[in-house]
Amino acid sequence: MVQEQPKKRTRSRLAAVPLALACAAVPLGTLLSRFAGPGPESSPFLPWLLLAALGTVHAILFRRSGERLRPRFFLELGMFAALCSIAVLYHKDILRQLAAITPIIPELVPAVMLCFCWLWIITFGLPDRADFQRFGAVLGLLCALDLGVEAFIYRAAPSLRWIGNADLLAGLLLICLCASLRPGPADDGLYEPDQGAPIYRALILAGILATLSRTGLFAAGWIYLCFGRGGRWYRTSVFLACFAALAVTFRLPITPSDLSRYVDYWLWAKSLSLFAKNPLILVTGLPLDHALPFTFPPEMIPVWERVTGSPTLFGAHLSQVPSFWLRLTLGWGAILPAACLIGLFSLVFRRLTRMGAALAAVLFVQGVSTPLFYEPSTGAVAGLALFLALSPTQARSGVNKRRPSGPSGTPQPEDDPADEWDMRPL
Repeated sequence: MVQEQPKKRTRSRLAAVPLALACAAVPLGTLLSRFAGPGPESSPFLPWLLLAALGTVHAILFRRSGERLRPRFFLELGMFAALCSIAVLYHKDILRQLAAITPIIPELVPAVMLCFCWLWIITFGLPDRADFQRFGAVLGLLCALDLGVEAFIYRAAPSLRWIGNADLLAGLLLICLCASLRPGPADDGLYEPDQGAPIYRALILAGILATLSRTGLFAAGWIYLCFGRGGRWYRTSVFLACFAALAVTFRLPITPSDLSRYVDYWLWAKSLSLFAKNPLILVTGLPLDHALPFTFPPEMIPVWERVTGSPTLFGAHLSQVPSFWLRLTLGWGAILPAACLIGLFSLVFRRLTRMGAALAAVLFVQGVSTPLFYEPSTGAVAGLALFLALSPTQARSGVNKRRPSGPSGTPQPEDDPADEWDMRPL
């Protein structure tokens, strides 16, 4: 009897939809909302809820392997429709019942976004490196156009762009940059996938330069210097270009949107002072349903109200802290962020690749000044990239080839060793 071989699970065409949403649809929607005038404020999670509903319907309609309709399809679809109807009709009562735990819900957003990425991968498969580069190139082009138009109209380069916050845009582009890095040896003598196109990589770098994000330029320069493509002189040129743009940002005239940076600096300074006075907070964290124990100096009051749109009379709250790592520390203590960093670097070093090493650096640097996983777009893209970098199958895909051998059977690297720094085992 011939044993039937299991079908190889293929990647769906919808696998890259979250990347298209985060890198193209959300920035364009932000641009349209700025010119549409005042209106009802929509939640940044709304597009992702719709995407989750799409994934749920697809999971009900097809099996994980993409086979035909399930026999229980209509029953499951009816139950899902009933659940959605209950959520729409009775959401106020549901929220009232959950009032006792609502302070915890916003702090669970990182876990929710990682679960979303995991369920999306189960349903549609992993997007590949070419998908990250393709939509990163679209976002890079949007950032370059945005900078050019705003500089032409306003004769300035503000931190808050028409298509979104510059630091968040730079974070998305940095994640896509990690997927475009020079392929290198992985497990069992195989290579990382060499996917994408040079035009994609050029647009991603142009977009990072156009954001003028200080943390983004700092991270991009070091990442490309250590793990980028080309010889050392080319990588050094990209490194110097990033740090030249970083120096230019300190010479630009101050705009009202730059006030958000001062709020970030002030929150870090007050938090460090609080930890020094009461080290027990580093273990227990602060109550999630209370205002932070910060007092506003007179000169900070107008800055805070201008940036947050909230009067200082209500105090500063955890949801207003822009830094991912600082917010985790204030809310949960230092044990949780330390465990997250240890787990991240442990997973990366178990399967050490250039994409994984660069992505770990991006998450650490961007988490200092941006919400990271608390922002749904950045959280979804970062989560998918993390699963891709840590996936054992990404080093064994069809585009991989074993290390080519020379006439004498010795392995030949991608570039001339004389032109490369020794980055092994990376």
